[in-house]
Amino acid sequence: MNRKLISKSFLAKPPTWTLALSLAVAAATPVIAQPAPQPEAAFLIAMAELPDAPGEAFRATDRSSDEAASSSSSSAESDFDSTPTTHPAQKAAASRWDTVIAPGQQAPSLTGKDKFLMGARDSVTPSSMAGWFIAAGWSHLLNTSPKYGTDKGAFGQRLGAATIRGISEDILSTSVMAPVFHEDRRYYRMGRHGHSLTQRAVYAATRVFVTKSDSGRETVNLALLTGDLEASALTNAYYPERDRTARRTMLTYGTSLGGAALGFGVHEFLDDALELAHLKKSE
Repeated sequence: MNRKLISKSFLAKPPTWTLALSLAVAAATPVIAQPAPQPEAAFLIAMAELPDAPGEAFRATDRSSDEAASSSSSSAESDFDSTPTTHPAQKAAASRWDTVIAPGQQAPSLTGKDKFLMGARDSVTPSSMAGWFIAAGWSHLLNTSPKYGTDKGAFGQRLGAATIRGISEDILSTSVMAPVFHEDRRYYRMGRHGHSLTQRAVYAATRVFVTKSDSGRETVNLALLTGDLEASALTNAYYPERDRTARRTMLTYGTSLGGAALGFGVHEFLDDALELAHLKKSE
């Protein structure tokens, strides 16, 4: 009787029986592996393992990126900027009328026509006219060749002779003989940078005998030497009769070469003198 009551009681409460059986099965069942965390969970775990101040790492990365971008931008701007720069030693190119070429200045090549016009133009420049007066005054003061006397009228005759002689020297040496010998009659200044006063003086004096060819090489200054000789020989056409001798002609030739050396010295040192007098800006 009691067994029946117990059995009925046990069967009368199926939820309790079911719950007990479930617990027993759960206890005996092995643990099943957990599924892999989702990407969001992996990101949160990685963030949890970062240092206390992860922002420093991000800022360092941002700075490196900014510096790389700035460097790339600067490089691109440098490559894009193709504006040429001028070296301080470099100067504007000389024109075909310039008879004096400064150090570092590019000189254009001259044709035969250019040389002819240069000689004609140079024969009547203010510096050439000053040379006429100096030559006439010197010969008048010392009463040297040409011997016109020492009165006022004689000075005028000397000035006229000096003018004819100066023009003939420029025309014959630059306009005529320079094209014949393919020489460049322009004066190329040595300049004071890296050169002593003595070196420059010697250089100027030797330009009477040395010049440049049309190709730029140094050569004997045949244009000047022969041109001045022809101009000296031409003085026999207008000098007084007593000065028309071979000896006087050679003396005239010697003074012509000396005057040319003096002129080259003026070309070499004139800019320095103007700078010392504050009449020209220093180079």
